[in-house]
Amino acid sequence: MIKNVVLVNGEIMDRDNATFAFGDRGQQFGDGVFEVVPVYNGRCFALLPHIEALFKSAMAIKIPGIYTVEEIVELHEQLINASGLENGEIYTQLTRGEGKGSLGFPEMMVPQLTMFVAENDRVNLTEQQEKGVNVMTEIDERWQRCDINSLNRLPEVLAKQKAIVGKAFETIFVRNEKITEAVEGNLFLIKDDIIWTHPANNLIHNRIAARLVKERLASDVDMQVVEKAFTVDFALGAEEAFLVGPHYEIIPVTKIGRKFVADKQVGAVTKKLQGAFRNYILKECPKK
Repeated sequence: MIKNVVLVNGEIMDRDNATFAFGDRGQQFGDGVFEVVPVYNGRCFALLPHIEALFKSAMAIKIPGIYTVEEIVELHEQLINASGLENGEIYTQLTRGEGKGSLGFPEMMVPQLTMFVAENDRVNLTEQQEKGVNVMTEIDERWQRCDINSLNRLPEVLAKQKAIVGKAFETIFVRNEKITEAVEGNLFLIKDDIIWTHPANNLIHNRIAARLVKERLASDVDMQVVEKAFTVDFALGAEEAFLVGPHYEIIPVTKIGRKFVADKQVGAVTKKLQGAFRNYILKECPKK
């Protein structure tokens, strides 16, 4: 079991002793950004790309940079050592800082950094990765800058709860009849010997795991990637469908709503990508 510690503005402490300013703008307005870094075998997976994504989101909403990449790397390592985390995730949140309650913010503010660890041995994912999962759909009424990892995630909260109540694994968003993404991952299809997924634009989170599939692993299975929005009907007509995300890696989708995808079986390409994904993880995060 890991130690119940958190990091607040560079200082590691017991969670019970951690305090936050009442006027923090992250708490008041969701004025902040976040990033989640998977941890395997006590090592961070794709840490630098995740940090770059955090900084990119912070810059997009004009939160000043007070930490370097090297400092954030060191803080991740310190938190792993202090907590004893072997397999799980590190959640990092950066807010604009403490304000006075007005929507407008002064230019000179001190951002607040918080980090915590969460265990996840991923054992429960094995059966789902082998058999596939069902997903529900929800109208995508989120704001137009989903590429920013903003703390404003109420639509995702409600969509996730819809899946839980409906006994589905996940919810996928649909905007203007086109699938954008899932709550915690990106949807990929195999159709006509091509990998299909939504373009990495402002309407989705450009997750590191999805980028890995598009930029590295697709070539391992000798397939081309087409980034183009598609409908639910198009997805139901695919040979294979799968989700890619930091929480569930690559997990097959065999049912959307009340309809099955293809023949309800996990496809050969999905299995190959799962293997390539695991091999990449072990290469970057070998057992100690």
